[in-house]
Amino acid sequence: MNGPARPTLRGAWVLACPLLVAGLTQVAVNIVDTLMLARVSTDALGAFALAAPVYFVALIVVRGWATAVQVRVARCHGAGRSGEVGRVVRTGLITSVAAGAALGSVLYAAAPYALRALGAAGEVLGPGTGYLRILALAVPFAAVSFTLQAACAGTGATRAAMYTALLVNLVNLPLGLLFIFRAGLGVTGAAFSTLAATAAGTGFLLVYCRSRLPRAAGDSAEAAEATRAEAGRLWRIGWPEMTTLGIGYVNEALMAGFAARMSTHDLAAYRIVDNLTLVVFTFLGSASTAITILAGQELGRGDTRGARSWHPTGLRLLLLMLALPSASALALGPVLLDRITSDPVVAERAWGATPVALLSMAPLAAGMAYAALLRAAGDTRAVLVASVTSDYLLLIPLGWLLGVHAGLGLPGLYLAWTSFAVLYCALLVPRYRKRFAGKDPAQRAGPPKAPQADLA
Repeated sequence: MNGPARPTLRGAWVLACPLLVAGLTQVAVNIVDTLMLARVSTDALGAFALAAPVYFVALIVVRGWATAVQVRVARCHGAGRSGEVGRVVRTGLITSVAAGAALGSVLYAAAPYALRALGAAGEVLGPGTGYLRILALAVPFAAVSFTLQAACAGTGATRAAMYTALLVNLVNLPLGLLFIFRAGLGVTGAAFSTLAATAAGTGFLLVYCRSRLPRAAGDSAEAAEATRAEAGRLWRIGWPEMTTLGIGYVNEALMAGFAARMSTHDLAAYRIVDNLTLVVFTFLGSASTAITILAGQELGRGDTRGARSWHPTGLRLLLLMLALPSASALALGPVLLDRITSDPVVAERAWGATPVALLSMAPLAAGMAYAALLRAAGDTRAVLVASVTSDYLLLIPLGWLLGVHAGLGLPGLYLAWTSFAVLYCALLVPRYRKRFAGKDPAQRAGPPKAPQADLA
């Protein structure tokens, strides 16, 4: 087992960099589909813009369970309990397959109703439904992939996510070109290429992790009881995270629905700007995840002060991660928009909303620094409460009021996002101070066990 890491930007960056590459590469799948479908028609892009957030709701729920696996693996790895790491991974895989199959079934059945609820017009409803029903088959694959990536990241092996994301893109791009244009399948072709790419990435991870993650103990009664106990621990961390992310993406779908009620041009423009904010969020998310892992490993060693010291370092890294893509977007925005869409109305509305969209990410970065430490301590409920409160006190009411009713359009929607981020950060501050000023979070469940040999 490695010793405690000093809280330096370089130390966090080493862990965050592969996660950033992985995240950007995963976002590239979405951007590539957007670019290709924008060349097909505005209706095709609109169908994708409305359907994709619904698919992301299912993905983000299974990703929330993977976060619980990551937190538990980081704590066990930090304490040197490699046998428990194997048990966490096995338990996480079993439950993620079940959750992925259930969510995929719900997505398949609910696809047309969800799109109608979001205001899908006739020319959007059919293609959007087909897109979602094909990708319902991808949800179990994604659940397994997220769980294995999270387990590797918890041990510090963040390159697994990077390798997987690169493979997914290598499969998605040529198949997208083939299905969307050569076969003339449009939105349906984008769904087929994403399904194939997701399955390929999952297959790679199953092989990659076979010799890189420790195995769980055998099938004795004692091992079975330990597995059930581990499932309970994962559930306590995972259900608030799944709920937070699931509700967040439901609200993202609602905001896309608000844009759809403005016009198809606004919906297409929202999709373009949303891709930009997704890129920025990917920068922030990689930094936040790295801090969660590093702080979690310190808590596994029983060192609360060491975990707490990652907060200022994490905040600096998050602000740096915000500044880099934001500056690039403001400098290159008009040129990029001309290449993304040939519709001048869509380009104009997207550019008009870009500065406000980037502004909304600043208070979010500050909030994510606090959330990273709370997740490391297993306190995902506090993150849930802060997120849901900010969603329904400010984001959704202001999104409807400013964007649709007051006629501010897309800038109104992103002003609502800014208000959400400010309140989210403000609500996390007192919980962070209380959690890390009192008893050691790593010791709430009892003293740490004696370290074992590290087999990871």
